[in-house]
Amino acid sequence: MSAKQRFISSSLKALPLLIMLASASVMPSTAIADDVAEQQTTPAKLIHFNIPADNLSKSLNLFSAQSGIFLSSDGALTKSKTSAPVNGQYTAEQALQALLAGTQLSYRFIDANTVTLLEQQQQEQAVHDLAPLVVMGTDLNRYEFDIAGSATGFDTDVNELPRSVQVLPEQLILDQNATHLDDVLQNVAGITRAHGFGGVETQVNIRGFTNNRLFVDGNPVSNRHNVDVATIDRVEAILGPASVLHGQVSPGGLINIITKKPQTIKSNSLQADFDEHGRRKLTMDSTGPLNDVLQYRLIVAGEDSESFRETQTVTGDHRADIRGLTIAPSFSYTPDANNTFTLSLLHVDQTLPIDRGTVAVADASGELHIANLPEERRLGSQFDERDSTEKQIQFDFDHEFDNGWKNQLKLGYYQKKFDDYQARPLRGLNDSWTLGTGPVDISNLSAIRTSANGSAVQANGLLIRTADSNLNVTEDDFFISNSLTGDYRFGDIDNTLYIGANLHKRNIRHTDGFAMQNISGSLYAPYLDVIDIYSSNNPAYTKQSQTSVSKNDAEYTEYGLSIQNLAYLTDRLNLLAGLRYDRFEIERNDKIYYQQGTNLLFTKLDDPLAVNIKGDNHNVSGQVGLLYHLTDAFSVYGSWSESFTPNYPDVTAGQISGENSMAPEEATQYEVGIKSSFLDDKVRVTASLYQLTRENVMTFENLQARLNGEEETKGVELTTTMQFIPGLNILASYTHMDSEIINDNDDTKTLEGNSPYGIPQNKARVWGSYEFQQGILKSFGLGLGAEYVGARYGDDENSFKIPSYTILDTAAWYYIPMGKDKQLRLQAGIKNLTDKTYYPANLGSPYRINVGAPRTAYISARLEF
Repeated sequence: MSAKQRFISSSLKALPLLIMLASASVMPSTAIADDVAEQQTTPAKLIHFNIPADNLSKSLNLFSAQSGIFLSSDGALTKSKTSAPVNGQYTAEQALQALLAGTQLSYRFIDANTVTLLEQQQQEQAVHDLAPLVVMGTDLNRYEFDIAGSATGFDTDVNELPRSVQVLPEQLILDQNATHLDDVLQNVAGITRAHGFGGVETQVNIRGFTNNRLFVDGNPVSNRHNVDVATIDRVEAILGPASVLHGQVSPGGLINIITKKPQTIKSNSLQADFDEHGRRKLTMDSTGPLNDVLQYRLIVAGEDSESFRETQTVTGDHRADIRGLTIAPSFSYTPDANNTFTLSLLHVDQTLPIDRGTVAVADASGELHIANLPEERRLGSQFDERDSTEKQIQFDFDHEFDNGWKNQLKLGYYQKKFDDYQARPLRGLNDSWTLGTGPVDISNLSAIRTSANGSAVQANGLLIRTADSNLNVTEDDFFISNSLTGDYRFGDIDNTLYIGANLHKRNIRHTDGFAMQNISGSLYAPYLDVIDIYSSNNPAYTKQSQTSVSKNDAEYTEYGLSIQNLAYLTDRLNLLAGLRYDRFEIERNDKIYYQQGTNLLFTKLDDPLAVNIKGDNHNVSGQVGLLYHLTDAFSVYGSWSESFTPNYPDVTAGQISGENSMAPEEATQYEVGIKSSFLDDKVRVTASLYQLTRENVMTFENLQARLNGEEETKGVELTTTMQFIPGLNILASYTHMDSEIINDNDDTKTLEGNSPYGIPQNKARVWGSYEFQQGILKSFGLGLGAEYVGARYGDDENSFKIPSYTILDTAAWYYIPMGKDKQLRLQAGIKNLTDKTYYPANLGSPYRINVGAPRTAYISARLEF
């Protein structure tokens, strides 16, 4: 056992003692008067507020987002009330006083970062009724967060934008006990699951297209970056092309993870998570001031878990292990109200199982169906895993000028190194094979290649596997960006302007490995073995040594210049317009040591074949959108946007995949929609109708790249949040997508009219919770959720389908007060309540079908102090 593993294991074993010690250290509750007196000794911080006159409820949401202070109140208090504008440098209390001027409302600070609203006569009574402070429960509007910056470059209310933007707060992650970013993103309409290289990469489909990168705090990283949910403050999802600000991103949309930052208010939490299949994770999060101008945050998460999936051989069953250690310290220096310097560091060690899932089987008539296997049976080996190390350093400098304009400088470096190994499912086998005789030896290679069947596993259940790997992979991302944003007035029109420039340089060094055996002279064949997918007693497996087949050394450079303006043309009409210039450069120096030919044969080259690719490309992309407020509660919008991604060949497994003259991918989207709120903002509904067309789409067949001429998605999306009564919160979404290959750009194929693989026509997600506000059950909460995903095609040929599924999740939690500013949250729940067998994603092949988790009971404990 390594030092890292010993550390994680020891930490988890010590968990009960840690909770007992933390509980024992809790101090008795203290009167609020003492807390207020303590606050008055600390100078109030000036904050720049930019809150227009509007419905009071919306203005208070902006106040909360810009100040970091939570507001609780009865929604009836703000009904039919409007706020005065607040724009400039204020303390939080000064800004709140200005907003409430003339509303007949007052306020009371419950603690340093929580305020409750009162009618003025209630405030007079409250002065004489200072009860001991006991923190209980959570934010009443726990699943709403209206402010986002990913679509515009500046923080703004998403309800003012002619785009589909959704923000998922940390509270949703906590209530759903989400374990991966993929689970969080399923709450967004238009986002569906993707294969993710057997579960080791963060990958989803957005509006019918696979995302090709993630953004963390506005900066691009590879989708191989597995973001630990413990570091997430919220997630912003833009649906549709977002190239105007972010360059070469998936036309389906963009995902930007906002990580937790240092806070001026001291806060700590210790959380432990367990489930019946062997999950064990311990997370610590601590933040607060080090002095008057320096704040810190430290997040440490350790995991030593098992999966429900296992390989089954004559030597026994081998559970898949998940191990990880995340350390994320950050520091903010705020010498005055106009300047903030933030340094963020990240170190992650992970070992994740590569699980290609299950397979499709051909019946007697040749029809393909998913194999009827136990959901725990893994068709790879016990050695199929990826070991990785990630490091990131990021520096942010925010400067606010006296006129309210803001300059933001971002500078960062991200690196991921990994090696992996997999006994990879390759083909079915037409003929019989005697198991237990070891790997396929040289004398049988010709016969097994002749009887291999690429369409699917046959009725005999025999599956051929290779042994291959990604070796010595290093990915480096360097990024720098600078932007200037601010409000200005042109004539009688108020505007908010963004001007920004960025540089992103990405280096990838990668080696493809295969287990090889010499046939004769310079001719080699990959190691092959055969298993029976229906048997739990397959031959024992030995990890095979790897031979370097080809090596990549690539450098990608992207320069971008963006300008975007949000104009408030009238009190009811907003115009968003943006333009971006991109320049893309590529330089690859790849080598092929073993040239892959037909029938899986490799020829060893006396001198490595050098493949040099050098090119550049440039593009101008834009977006325009209008939003019109028909009433204070109902808006309509329309928008046009586009994206651009260059296409270049690659060297993979001893082959050159593609031509150097491939045209760049281009995409265009047209969207119309409505945004509305009812019952004094207790019900919000956003609906959109869009058409997204993508041309020159790169696809791969047997590792060879080619371009589909055109793909199209037409869709309808609906998202709603509801808070009918205090404590009740519902988030629901529905999407209908018609995805189609319009032109396959290949005379030898007949894919036109087919649906791209893995994209369901219908998907729905609902999650609701209720937390009691009064009585003996106060702070007891219940959650219930359901996710429906329709049937999807398993490949672009539409030769088989992945069936639809509906899964149900439940949760219950209780907050136990532990003294002043301290509480213990105990949570238990069941995921996949009905124990549904389902297949959440696939990779366009009958040999790459992900298997969903069975019914899983879990518990968690979170101490906040």
